[in-house]
Formats: sequence, C-alpha cells, structure tokens
Amino acid sequence: MDSVAIAATILVSLLCIAEQCIGDKIRAVDYGTQLVDDLLGQPSVSFRHYSGYITVDEAHGRALFYWFFEADHPDPLSLPLAMWLNGGPGCSSVGNGALLEMGPFYTNGNGSGLLLNKYSWGKEANLIFLESPAGVGFSYSNNSSDYNTFNDESVAKDSMAFLAGWFQKFPHYRSNDFYLLGESYAGHYVPNLAMKIMIENRLPHGFYINLKGFLIGNPWTDAYSDNLGSFDFYHSHSMISDETHDAIIKHCDMVDDIYTDSNSKNDRCQQAALQADSDLGQVNVDYIYGPACNSRPSSRSTKRFLFLAGTADPCSDSVTPYLNLPEVQAALHVSSPSNWSQCSDTVFYNYNHADIFGSVLPTYRQLVGNGLRIWIYSGDVDGNVPTTGTRYWINQLKLPIHIPWYPWNHENQVGGWTQIYEGLTFITVRGAGHMVPSIKPAEAVSIFRSFLAGKPLSSFRST
Repeated sequence: MDSVAIAATILVSLLCIAEQCIGDKIRAVDYGTQLVDDLLGQPSVSFRHYSGYITVDEAHGRALFYWFFEADHPDPLSLPLAMWLNGGPGCSSVGNGALLEMGPFYTNGNGSGLLLNKYSWGKEANLIFLESPAGVGFSYSNNSSDYNTFNDESVAKDSMAFLAGWFQKFPHYRSNDFYLLGESYAGHYVPNLAMKIMIENRLPHGFYINLKGFLIGNPWTDAYSDNLGSFDFYHSHSMISDETHDAIIKHCDMVDDIYTDSNSKNDRCQQAALQADSDLGQVNVDYIYGPACNSRPSSRSTKRFLFLAGTADPCSDSVTPYLNLPEVQAALHVSSPSNWSQCSDTVFYNYNHADIFGSVLPTYRQLVGNGLRIWIYSGDVDGNVPTTGTRYWINQLKLPIHIPWYPWNHENQVGGWTQIYEGLTFITVRGAGHMVPSIKPAEAVSIFRSFLAGKPLSSFRST
C-alpha cells in the first residue's frame, strides 16, 4: 500500500471515531464472542445480533443476560435504541418478548429452528432484550444469597448497572435516542428504571443515558386500581355473577387479600375469591376470547403470569425446547449449560410482597411533566391486567386531557381507542389479550412506530 493509501486509511479511521462509526463503518468493529453468527435454524438476514452477559455485581458474580438486535435497516445507528423488559416478576424477555412477541424471529412449531417475524419492532429500532433479575432465564449469580429476596429497588439498580456496562461494550449507541419498553410487571420495572436514569443524568459526573420515554403494555401499576379493575372487568364481561361481584366489592380490600394463595385471614373475602374462580371456570384470563389450554389449572392465584396463556396458542411451547438445545445455548454464548425456563418460580416466590402490591403512582407523578414520552397501551380482552384497572389508575393522576377519546385507525378498521393527556398517552388495542404483540402484531408495531415518531395514532373516520 502506498503512502497516499495509508494516509487515506488513517483519515477514514479517525473520521469513524469522530463520527462514532456511523453507517457501514460500524460493521468492522470487533465484539469478540458477542456476535451471534451460527444460530440453529436461523433464516438469512441482513442485520447483526449479539448476546452475552453484563456483570452487574463483581463481588457476587451477578450477571444479566441480553440479546441485542441491530435494526433491520441499512444504517442501524440512524434509528433509536430500545430495551424490552418482560414482567412476572421473574419471566424472560429473551424467550417471551424476543421469540413470542416483537423480536425478529419466532421459533418454529417443534422448536427446532426460527422463522422471520414480519411484524418485528426491529424494523423501527435497535432492540435489547434483557433477562432480569438474576435467576431469570440465563441470568445468574454466583452468590446463592442473591436468590433469597428480590425487590423493585434491587432490580432497578442492577438494570442501571447493566446499561452502564452495555454502553461500554457498544459505545457508538451512547448518543442515540433511548427508550424503555415492557409489559405486565414491567409496569413496575420500567418507571422505576426511568426514574433511576433521570436521577443519574442529573448528577454532575453521572452516567448519562439519552432517555426519551417509555412504552408499556397492560402494566401492573397500582394494586388497588388493577384488582378493582379486574373484578369490574369480569363482571362487565359476564364472567362472574352479580352476587360474586357484590361480595368481592363488599368484603375485599382490593390489595392483597383477594388471592386464593394469599393466606389472608379475611374469610369472607377468601370465600368470594374462591367463588370467583369457580365462576370463571377454565377461561384463558389473559385472553378471554381466545382458546384455553384446559390441561393447565386456571385461577387468580397471586398475579402469576403464565406467558403462554396470553398468546394465540396457549398449549404450544416451542420456545423452551429451542432455548434448551445445547447448540443454541452455545451460539448465544450462554456461560454454561443451563435449564432455561420462561418464568422463574425462585424469583416470583421470593419477590418482595410489599412491592408487588404497592403502587408506582408516586413515581409517575415525578416522571410526568419532565419531558419524557410516556405511552401506555392495553389489550382490551386481557382479564389479568385489564383496561378497566389501567383507566382507574390513570384517572388518579388527574392529568389534563389534551386530545379527548377517539377511535384510532388501523388499515381502515378501528384498532382501538385512545386518549391523550398532558404528559401521557393511553391506547386500547381492540381484541388483544395480555401479550398484545403476539395477538395483534400489526396493530402493535403500528403503535410502536407512532410512539417513536411522537405522533398520535390516526383517527378512524367512517366513510
């Protein structure tokens, strides 16, 4: 190579650093074993994806697993970065969010390979799927005491440490617009993490993250509102009798003594709760008009989110066999052979009771009005965290209405309804259950696209 060519090469390299390697230049960056390049049954794609661990506590050897997909776009760095969190608490974002909802791939029928998801949110943004806390999916700790108790504060702290570590591995994304996404118990995870990020961003020497907002589906937010909303939903949809509904309203405190496994001393409430289970029968509470897998018990035990119940086929699980294949775990850089499961009983049953049945409304009151884009969407036939409860807690915020309630348009059909408040947008998705992107994928990606653009959904006008 002559001196002119050498000088040109050096100049390009310097420009790449100065411009954060925007565009195709980033393809040359070496991430070592982070790149996933030999995944079993993967269709041919033009984007890259990475997986691995970020250590969030060196002393305990606590590490969180992630799967990161570059946007399916000629220049992924020109698009926003978003991180998805599934709830539970204790359920996997990799197996549920990535492979059942909005990731680029679905598992095929027998769990031996992958299919392309034409409604992937990865066409609109770069996506991180995080398994949190340690004990979920492939995330782990080398200190057994870490599995004894979990709470909202520790989860938010570890997620913040994860982001700091992740941006060190992928520094070229530091300036991108960043969004938090999630569903279900992420109604706690996401606002709490958003609050941590905002506090860190205000520190003189804090680790700055360019957080622009968050989008959450059917979020468990305020126990009183969500529980009351559930029973009003069951009653209004003819799922429980007048007498059962009246007994629940009269005898239950609507926080934590209505669950059949709560060890409550409120006998009258427990009797009413048992009658509610009997009235409900074997309906799929996560998707009340969808099929039910009636070999699986159905009851309102303590907010135990069985993710398959919210999908189009509640009896078919091709994700678990796929993620437990040794060659798949090797390709994803799993640290050692692991027994992957969709949800962790250890995390769920050791999660702080007060946090689960607490309220995140005080956090919302601090977040609203601070320049964040906050959107809440709700599948309107989810009986687990139903639209009614979400409307109850939003009303508690007493936000001024900016654009009144209207039907939104999806392909010349009513996709649902929406109301835009000062600092918060609420959207229903007509006919969707708990896992909206699984049941109504086209409507879900339309919502995500509008969210990123910061533009209201188009209004439906009959012709």
